[in-house]
Amino acid sequence: MGIKADTTFSLADQLFNAESVNELSTAVGRAYKPFKVTTFSRIVLREFPELALKERINCLVQALTKYLPNDFERAVDILERALPAPLDPTLSDDDFGQFIWVVPGEYVAKHGCRKEYLQQSLAFLKTATMRFSSEAAVRPFLRDFPEQTMAFVHDCSMHDNYHVRRLASEGIRPYLPWALRVRIDVAQVIEVLTTLHADRTRYVTRSVANTLNDLSKDEPELVIRTLRDWRRRECQESHELAWMTGHALRTLSNMGHAGALETLGYPTQPAFRLSEIRLAREVLVGGNLEWSASLRSERDQRLRIALRVYFLKANGSHIAKVFSVKNIELKAGQTLQLRKRLSFRPITTRVLYLGVHHVELMVNGVVRGKRPFVLSR
Repeated sequence: MGIKADTTFSLADQLFNAESVNELSTAVGRAYKPFKVTTFSRIVLREFPELALKERINCLVQALTKYLPNDFERAVDILERALPAPLDPTLSDDDFGQFIWVVPGEYVAKHGCRKEYLQQSLAFLKTATMRFSSEAAVRPFLRDFPEQTMAFVHDCSMHDNYHVRRLASEGIRPYLPWALRVRIDVAQVIEVLTTLHADRTRYVTRSVANTLNDLSKDEPELVIRTLRDWRRRECQESHELAWMTGHALRTLSNMGHAGALETLGYPTQPAFRLSEIRLAREVLVGGNLEWSASLRSERDQRLRIALRVYFLKANGSHIAKVFSVKNIELKAGQTLQLRKRLSFRPITTRVLYLGVHHVELMVNGVVRGKRPFVLSR
C-alpha cells in the first residue's frame, strides 16, 4: 500500500470559497440588476464541499447559465461590465489576478464556441485575460475553429498588454495543465513563439519556455533548432535567452539528451572519476537519504551534476526522478565533494512505496555509481 501525505490543505477551498464567490456574484449583480446575488452564492456554496477545483468552476458556470439572460450576446456584455479593473500593465511578472475571474472565460468557452459568436467570444477572452488568464478557455476555440483562432493568437502575440501576449503562448501549450488537449500545427506554434521570444517581460518569456518544454517531449530536435536559431538572431538579451534555453530544455537535459546538453554548453562525454560514494542502506519514511561522493575532473570542463532516484511503484517497477546537485566549471585535476539530502517525507504529488529504491549520479547525461537503498517504516 502506498504512503500518501496526510494533509487537510485544499487548493479548491483556497481559491473557490464564500469570499471569492461573493466577489463574483456581487460584481455580476452590479452589472445586471435582476441577478440574484444571494441565491447564486448560496446555491453554489452548498455544492462546493463535494466538488474538486475543476468541478467548482463548472458549478459556477452552470449557475451563471441559470441566472444570466439566455441571450448569449447580452450575457457576455454583462460579464464584461462585471470584470474588475485590468491588472497593472506596468509590471512584468507575478501578477496573476484572482482565480475566481477564470469563471467568465469558462462561461464563454462553454456557450460561445459557435460560429455566430466566434468574434465576440474571442474578443471577450482577450479582455478577460487582462484580469485572469484565459489560457484554458481558448482551447475549445483552437479545437473547433483552428484557423480563425490561430489568427487571433497571432494578433495577441503583438498586443501591447503583456497578459494578452502571454495568452498567445500559454494558450497553445501542447500539454497545458488542467486544460483540453488540442493538436496544433507545430510550425504555427514555433511562429508564435518566435514572435514572443524577444519579449521584455519574464511572465511572457517563461510561458514561451514552458511551451517549448512541452513541445520538446514530442519534437526535441525542432525545439533545439529553434533555440539555436533564436541565439543567432540576437533579438533577446543574452542572459534572458540563456535562462529561457535552460528552462525550455529542462526535461531533455534531465533525460541526458545530447543535443540539449550541447546547446546548454555541457560536453556529452565528460571525463571524471567518482569515488567514496556513501549512503545509508535503509531510509525511514519521513526521514532523509543522505548521499555523498567525491568527483575528480579529468580535464577543464563544465558539468551539470544531478542525482537520479528510482522510486518504487505499486507494480514493482521504478520511475526515475532527477534532482539537481550542482552546475559548475572544474579544472583538470580539481576534486569536488558532493553532498545531497533527499527527503522521503510523504508529499501530495508523490506516493511512496516501501521496498528497494535506487540512486545514481548523472553528470552531463552520463550515469555512474548506482546504489540500492530500502525505504521502510
